[in-house]
Amino acid sequence: MNTDDEEVNLTAWRQLYQAAVLGLDPTKIQDRIEEAEKAIAKRVIAVMREGGDDRAEREALANAMQALDLKRHLGESRNRGAEPQKENLGDPKV
Repeated sequence: MNTDDEEVNLTAWRQLYQAAVLGLDPTKIQDRIEEAEKAIAKRVIAVMREGGDDRAEREALANAMQALDLKRHLGESRNRGAEPQKENLGDPKV
């Protein structure tokens, strides 16, 4: 039987995950990813404690973590690509 806290975790992780994945503000995305990952981790622990056989939710949690990791790496790649390239016109070796 779920406690109120576990029930909140059931929906909270999904809401935080959606906010992170669908968020468009690049200044907030890392914070949203971290919040979602924490909520997912709490839900994983709750699912393990319940000991149920809810394979669909376990898969959804694992898939969500993978998607957040991918979003983080894509964001980091974009940030590196956005850095201005230094040109060294005076040194032909560069």
